[in-house]
Amino acid sequence: MGIAVGFINIVSAGGSMLTLPMLIFFGLPSTVANGTNRIAILFQNCFALYQFHKNGHLNWRLSLMLAVPTTIASVYGARIAVNIADETFDTLLATFMVIFAILLIIKPQRFMKRDFNLKVSIPLLLVAFTLIGFYGGTLQAGVGFFISLILLMLIPRIPMAEVHGIKTLVVTIYVSISLLVFIFNDMIDWKFAIALSIGSAIGGSFGGKYASIMPDRLLQRILIGAIIFFALILILK
Repeated sequence: MGIAVGFINIVSAGGSMLTLPMLIFFGLPSTVANGTNRIAILFQNCFALYQFHKNGHLNWRLSLMLAVPTTIASVYGARIAVNIADETFDTLLATFMVIFAILLIIKPQRFMKRDFNLKVSIPLLLVAFTLIGFYGGTLQAGVGFFISLILLMLIPRIPMAEVHGIKTLVVTIYVSISLLVFIFNDMIDWKFAIALSIGSAIGGSFGGKYASIMPDRLLQRILIGAIIFFALILILK
């Protein structure tokens, strides 16, 4: 699963939408699966950050500014996540998986304006990233996609490479802090976390190699189908 998700996260997006339900199906309690998944995310992002920095695609000033409200909100979200009932978590996860699949189908970024007032966008960015931080601390799955949508909507003509760099750095910062909540509450299965992290690194390497030759439309259809399938299984469960 780590290899598959690492590949998906490089050539597409939304790998955690598959990791979380699979960890649950493997027998982990939902809250433990939620914490375990974050180890692999942190591990994978650290490798990605080096590449973004090396290629000059990291906007440190904007990323760190956005990381502050995101991180604070993520800690509150994580505190809720460790106390949430498994049935409630599964229902929330399935709901957001369906929403994520719908957004992939609709592609709302096609309708976003490119002449937005930057003076207005900064306060909106701070509010949006506060909400994203709370969601990321609670569920995490699909947060990278939501971050990308917000950045494309509120920052005119931002390069996609910079979007990915900001997304990766912000997620790395808030996950490294909110993860402590899961560790202190003993909600990490380290054997699964290590296996998932190693797999993600291998999958990411394959993804980097084949990203340019894999058809985007095919990858999105596979991802949408898998997300809807796992969401239905979670609901039935």
